Amino acid sequence: MRLTVVCHKNKKMRALLCLICLAAAVKLNMAQVQEEYKAENKINNEIYFHCRGIFIEEGDNAYMTSNFFDKAGNSILKEEIEYKAGSFEIVKYELEDYRTGRKEMITGGNSEYILRYKRNSNSSIKEKSIEKDGLILHGSFLPIFIIKKLDVLNNGREISFRLIVPLRPTTTRFRLKQIGTVKVDNKECYEIKMEASSWIAGKLVAPLFFYIHTEKPNRLIMFKGRLSPTDEEGNSLNGVITFSYSDF
Repeated sequence: MRLTVVCHKNKKMRALLCLICLAAAVKLNMAQVQEEYKAENKINNEIYFHCRGIFIEEGDNAYMTSNFFDKAGNSILKEEIEYKAGSFEIVKYELEDYRTGRKEMITGGNSEYILRYKRNSNSSIKEKSIEKDGLILHGSFLPIFIIKKLDVLNNGREISFRLIVPLRPTTTRFRLKQIGTVKVDNKECYEIKMEASSWIAGKLVAPLFFYIHTEKPNRLIMFKGRLSPTDEEGNSLNGVITFSYSDF
């Protein structure tokens, strides 16, 4: 009788251990989506900034951190965002420019986003709320969004969304479309154009271009358009960013 009880307990213990191992394996697998990258920000073919970043998708959420450095290697700007991996709903976003004192923050609530911002170290923090209405994206994770929507774009369909800009603070309607394929550094890439949806906004905001490698896992190879870092006076800069990856 005792032997039967021991055997029964051992079966329970083995089953429990299997469940624990299975849960650990699932959790480990969910945390394995990770990408490290480096980037060179060029203006008129001259390197102005360097960037190092990491992207992690874990469970329901995704996280991105980008650190920017000047030509001398000094840290000038840090950008962090957390968002829902499926819906791209922003959970939390922070940007800090160490040169100018510029700060941008977004906090996601149930029905609205709270935007907090200041233009420079002499400014005070201002705040504004924006209602969650339709697809609202932030520029920091646009490449990930585009990669996940390549099937839609490659089928000739456009994707419309609102871009959230804390420093303004407002949202502007844009659309994405695939306009062909080109070679970038001997890599065949989809050329994705992002432009303002309205004619008036289009006169004020120049199009942006994303170049996504046609081969899986469809990494971003190059970007043309507005850069995250400004100049030292806080003026916007346009340029080209080229990306490299730890295993590519």
